[in-house]
Amino acid sequence: MRECPQCGQANNDDARFCVKCGASLQAPVEASPSPPPQAQAAPPPPPQVQAPAAAATAPTPPQPYPAQQSYPAQPSPPYGQQAYQYQQQAAVPPGPPVGYPQQPAAAAPAAYPRPAAGARRGGMFWVGTLILLVAGALILASTWMAWGTGSRGLMSLSGWDWFDIGKQGGGGEGEVVNAFFIYSDGRPLFTGLCSLILGALIALIALLMLIFQSRGLGGVAILFSIFALGIAVTNLTTILRSDGVSVGVGTVILIAFSFLGLVGGGMAMSG
Repeated sequence: MRECPQCGQANNDDARFCVKCGASLQAPVEASPSPPPQAQAAPPPPPQVQAPAAAATAPTPPQPYPAQQSYPAQPSPPYGQQAYQYQQQAAVPPGPPVGYPQQPAAAAPAAYPRPAAGARRGGMFWVGTLILLVAGALILASTWMAWGTGSRGLMSLSGWDWFDIGKQGGGGEGEVVNAFFIYSDGRPLFTGLCSLILGALIALIALLMLIFQSRGLGGVAILFSIFALGIAVTNLTTILRSDGVSVGVGTVILIAFSFLGLVGGGMAMSG
């Protein structure tokens, strides 16, 4: 029987542990004496791993900054001088970008010589315009010339006389009597007021064409010349149908220079 060294319980010879207290029944191995547990040094504590959030929020000790160098204060110019300098800087155009060659400025186109005033229109224009001017003046003057002459010169009425008759008005049934036109007994006749207005307009247009050297007005002069020629032919027909009345010099001039106004207007427009 083997006796437990701890509690004194009797155990079998082949038992290795006490059946009562569980202590080892084998002979203890002698070991070198060791200092008491209190004298042994405590093991070093394991290193503490700091959490990433705590490491990020840990305050950083302030770092010393190098001393800044002080510069002396520069005196600022007056307000008016500042505005003048700003205007000078704004007036300078920006230069080409760095690294690109500057292109030479394009040369200004050469100025073409202005043609002389007389070289703008050909000779046909000047001749036609002068013919228009003369035609308008003579159409105007024919107003006070005799349009019809009676036998032996006893009756001679000018275009202005017919204007005086027409402006009085009156007339019977089927007759038209006014300052521009008289219609009686189936015979139409235009008064001198029509030749006066048309002649003045043709002469004025010719004068404007000479001043402004414009061919466009020639068409208007041709139109007025056509009206004057139509009036002259109408009056000529009425005079030839009248008994004892012959054609006066005023009617001849009115017809001739109305046609000449057509020729002059065409020449001026083609010149």
